[in-house]
Amino acid sequence: MATTSRRAFLGHLGAAAAVPAFKSLSLEAGELRQDSSSETTFDLLITGGRVIDPGQNLSAIRDVAIRHGRIASIGENLPHAQARQVFDAADKIVTPGLIDLHSHVYEHGTPLGVSSDVVGIQSGVTTIVDAGTTGASMFPGFRRFVIDSARTRIYALLNLSTAGCCTDEIYLDARLINTRAAARIIEAHRDLILGLKVRVRGRREDLGHDVATLKTARGLADEAGLPIMMHWSTEPELLDILRAGDILTHPFNPPTERSSNVFGNQLEQAETVVPQILALADRGIFTDGQLATTHHQWHVSEKATGQGWFPDAISTDVARTPDLVPASVLLPMSQFLYLGLSTEQVIERVTTNPAKMLDYPETVGSLAPGAPADVAVLELEQGRFTFGDSSRPEPQTRELSQQFVSVATVKSGVFVKGGIDA
Repeated sequence: MATTSRRAFLGHLGAAAAVPAFKSLSLEAGELRQDSSSETTFDLLITGGRVIDPGQNLSAIRDVAIRHGRIASIGENLPHAQARQVFDAADKIVTPGLIDLHSHVYEHGTPLGVSSDVVGIQSGVTTIVDAGTTGASMFPGFRRFVIDSARTRIYALLNLSTAGCCTDEIYLDARLINTRAAARIIEAHRDLILGLKVRVRGRREDLGHDVATLKTARGLADEAGLPIMMHWSTEPELLDILRAGDILTHPFNPPTERSSNVFGNQLEQAETVVPQILALADRGIFTDGQLATTHHQWHVSEKATGQGWFPDAISTDVARTPDLVPASVLLPMSQFLYLGLSTEQVIERVTTNPAKMLDYPETVGSLAPGAPADVAVLELEQGRFTFGDSSRPEPQTRELSQQFVSVATVKSGVFVKGGIDA
């Protein structure tokens, strides 16, 4: 894991199927023109879109040129004649391929698993991080049957429990923690395993068990040189074990007997975001937030964001559950837009920010020349869209006036026209 401090990180942030060919150079928005000439400079030219790449402090109408699977150039009025394919992105948003930092995509291997390509490449998401669906005993199967065959790029956080998330409560059984087995799997799959996932309840009554579990994870993570992603807690004894580069996830939990949130636990809900959470920034610890999951209550997210507190990354925690239809990161992106982030700030949290939170073996979340050509073409659809939360017995709902929709995806230079709505 890179040792860049979170303060420095935040400073940096300020700054497939084949597609039909269209012969005419006069294109309708969203159409593709293909030229078979061998004299072309670019394989693909995406023209006229609003290019947003927070890592380059870019938000402007630009063209994006791709050659040999990598970004070749970004500029104004790049010549169409030099491109084998031209895609008209007028009135669209063009971004780096989106990153979902927290998902569960071991489809058919666990009850939680969903299709990585449905919530991935078909939705503008070119990189997915599976957050602890598998432990040491399950990861080889996950790699062989899902990761190696998916079109979406998949990395993983290894669950401390050897059994992963095969049931809801099994992670609490300390007998299933085998650090030797985990260390062997990490070494055998260094190209894919980017960290550890630890699920704690984070409640005062579970503190002894949680502290012991997290200390075990800390030792393994330090030995392997990897960060930890931990379920949310405001307990100082747990937060003190976390270090710069670690990630705390699920800030907007409903305050129940099983969870806490940015305002504390069920018994002690503060009126403002608690000091130990505000202090995470100075400690270099990142936060990862979801809205379209069982870990969200509108009252909590509106209260926190109303005080100016937003997570560093936006993700899905997408999983197959009886109550929720699996959705891509486009859904929480739309919800955070409703909560007050600008379009640029939303894009930042699904590209530049998560790209810096883990030590990926290749460049992701960037349109910089030379980077792999992962591109999302999006639009903001206007209308009336109602979204609920995980409040019980009745969910709270909010009506949004706009939502992000996937128009097209480029993955490693391969153009896929279309996509699915969030």
